[in-house]
Amino acid sequence: MFIIEASDVKKTYTSGFLKRRRVEALKGITLSIEKGEIFGFLGPNGAGKSTFLNILMGLLLPDSGEISILGNRLRGSDYPMKLKKRMNMCSGNPNLPWCLTVRENLRFYAMLYDIASRTREKRISGIIEEMGLSKYADTRFDELSTGNKQKLSLAKSLINEPEILLLDEPTIGLDPDISQKIRVYIKKLHKEKGVTVILTTHYMKEAEGLCGRIAFINNGEIKAQGTTDELQQAASAANMEEMFIELANKQD
Repeated sequence: MFIIEASDVKKTYTSGFLKRRRVEALKGITLSIEKGEIFGFLGPNGAGKSTFLNILMGLLLPDSGEISILGNRLRGSDYPMKLKKRMNMCSGNPNLPWCLTVRENLRFYAMLYDIASRTREKRISGIIEEMGLSKYADTRFDELSTGNKQKLSLAKSLINEPEILLLDEPTIGLDPDISQKIRVYIKKLHKEKGVTVILTTHYMKEAEGLCGRIAFINNGEIKAQGTTDELQQAASAANMEEMFIELANKQD
């Protein structure tokens, strides 16, 4: 069962002086993502990975194409709030309210998702403990380490118990120990709760270790998609690093 389907999704930006230069961020993305899988977008910086996730979350509108999420076909600016409540997103560069503590941030987002007060505090406390943030529950966001800021961002994205979790570069800029702990937690979340996870990364080992299927995207186009074995075979590569280089340099 496909939980997300996209057909020929395109997005263009204007940039430069007087916004006269047109940049094709997405050039016709077509794919299907199954319920309960971890699906990864692998590619270099500026490839279009984050743009596509922002469109899925309703933060950006596509110029054209069709998208269906959880059986809801999206058209133009018609992005139902009931759908947003079944999804959430975590950015690798979190920018949460700086003057709020860990607990206050989670309470703020829980209220935005209209989580009933009778269950809100219990859920918040549970997530804080699960993410290893109990020691920092009353610490302001701007006083947290980079790793704990990222943990809080992930905790925030779980506050509404989403069916679909979008992770945009979830371990970028983190030390290896924190990165590994976040990867382990993503696997645990997927296994125990059956959450569909869609993540972007430019780390080959992260994609290989987490994702059942991967789409390699570059210059706004999907160059290849499949399991890691399928991608390596298609690129005639011995490993993921060779595959990354092969596909990144591939000319149409």
